[in-house]
Amino acid sequence: MLRQPLTKTDKRVLTLAYPIILANVSIPLLGLTDTAVIGQLDNLDVLAGISMGAVLMGSIYWFFGFLRMGITGLVAQARGSNQNVEVSSILVRGLIIAGIGGFGLITIHYMLFSAIFYFLEGNVSAENFAMQYMSIRVLAAPFAISMFVFVGWLFGMGKTFHSLCLLLAVNVLNIVLDIIFVKFLYLGIAGVAYATILAEFFGFALGVYLCRESLFDKEQVKRRAIFLSNKWRPFILLNLDIVIRSTLLQAVFLSYLIFGTLFGSETLAANHILLQITYLAAYALDGVAFSSEILVGEAIGQRRDELFKKVMRSALKIGFIFSSFIGISLYFFGYLVIDLMTSIEPVRVICYQFIIWISIMPIVSVFSYIYDGIFLGAARGKEIRIAMIQSSTIFFICIIAFIPLMANIGLWTSIVVFNMVRAFTLWTKLDRIKKSFSSN
Repeated sequence: MLRQPLTKTDKRVLTLAYPIILANVSIPLLGLTDTAVIGQLDNLDVLAGISMGAVLMGSIYWFFGFLRMGITGLVAQARGSNQNVEVSSILVRGLIIAGIGGFGLITIHYMLFSAIFYFLEGNVSAENFAMQYMSIRVLAAPFAISMFVFVGWLFGMGKTFHSLCLLLAVNVLNIVLDIIFVKFLYLGIAGVAYATILAEFFGFALGVYLCRESLFDKEQVKRRAIFLSNKWRPFILLNLDIVIRSTLLQAVFLSYLIFGTLFGSETLAANHILLQITYLAAYALDGVAFSSEILVGEAIGQRRDELFKKVMRSALKIGFIFSSFIGISLYFFGYLVIDLMTSIEPVRVICYQFIIWISIMPIVSVFSYIYDGIFLGAARGKEIRIAMIQSSTIFFICIIAFIPLMANIGLWTSIVVFNMVRAFTLWTKLDRIKKSFSSN
């Protein structure tokens, strides 16, 4: 398979995928920079506060990730069928939801954040720093949430290089401002927050610029088309299905962290390191999943069943090759990555024992990522929701059955089974996508 020449579809998948992979790599770099600059202040409460605040803000904004996933497939389909007015209308609808959600967050942020910290019951000093950080960050909520819309729309238009430029520009500016505000202006935790909101303001402006042709073209932006009820209803239903899917997925990974606390602090620390490594692998493989999402939407928009089949074959082939390369690399060199991430010997030893698990994880997970992308491109939210309900149910059954017998190995076995079942449940529903080629 490796010696076969690349087909035209293979090349399109790769061309769309590589900017996404590069953009995804920049995401963890921002978190590392935040931690590094605050870590220089030698104040554990400040470091804990920004870590807590960043995680909580990320989780709140993550809820609006449905905008990215829901918009990409719809835009790709509209573009494939040459519905230029609908392409612009989807963008405006997404920005309307982002604006409502963002300003809503600003309005209720004090009550929301106070309730969160009431239930957390952690270090009071760290929570105060987190509240300070989050109260500044939330001021840019409409702009931060709009980034999901711009990225999803650019993906759907096949402009993955533009989305790379957008994400890289925001993250690089954020990193530079982090260093200036904290290292040179001594603004502390507020400096990190101001750096982020200024970068988000800039990201919104750049997003508007990149999408200007569809936002400001009077021939494409029509108020009546934007507010058609028969367009809003499927848009909202698709996004609700994605919210349910994403909430269950988050519950699975949250359960992984919660059950990981049963095995002691050393195993918990090791699991955290191992999970970060698997996240990095997932960021890379997401590029192939996103490209399949774009091309499947395009195929459905053009009513080209043969293109859909070619895209699916190419995405699965390239995904398997990428995941195998990552898995083999982790198997032979994973210990070097682990040594870079921790100097605590007992934690290292536990990580070494689980290298085989992080090596097979990309290979068993890649098919679930790609099938997820295929169904998102087809805008088949119902199937995605049902598949996630089925696979998460199996995960929790495995947790109950395996952890008492195998402890941490049982936890990792449950994660592997979850990803395999997730891929299988989506695969069994592939025939339903054929309806997208015949529906009006």
